[in-house]
Amino acid sequence: MDEWLKQLQANLHEAAKDSSDWFAEVSKQSNEAIDAAVEASVSTLESVDKAIAPALDQFGDQLVNQMDSAVDASVIFIEQQLTPWIEQTSAPLTNTAMPWLQNHTACIGCRHYHGTAYGEEMLVCGMHPYGPEARTCNDWASVWPSDASS
Repeated sequence: MDEWLKQLQANLHEAAKDSSDWFAEVSKQSNEAIDAAVEASVSTLESVDKAIAPALDQFGDQLVNQMDSAVDASVIFIEQQLTPWIEQTSAPLTNTAMPWLQNHTACIGCRHYHGTAYGEEMLVCGMHPYGPEARTCNDWASVWPSDASS
């Protein structure tokens, strides 16, 4: 009776060894397959990167050029449209406050007032470059828009 027990143990031991060898072989083949798949993936990704990199660079350059054009157009719009409008809109305020601050009281509110310094000389207006001689000015014209309906 001991003989069959020894045979059973030997068979179980042989089965365990065979299954262990089988699992080791499957593991080895799985690792090789995974390594091959990783290498293929890396190779494919490198190929894709090489293929699309020029297109991405070109797209980036086009985007930068479009952004530059948009900024240039915005600057041109501001210089040509917005700045003159702001100057025209703020003229009543600047032509009222600036002559008073620069001691040209006869020029307060005059549409002809320029008040800009060129070098060390200031041009008050075209008719009176250094300001009017009298306390009042015969060429004075209101900077405030007149209401034509009244």
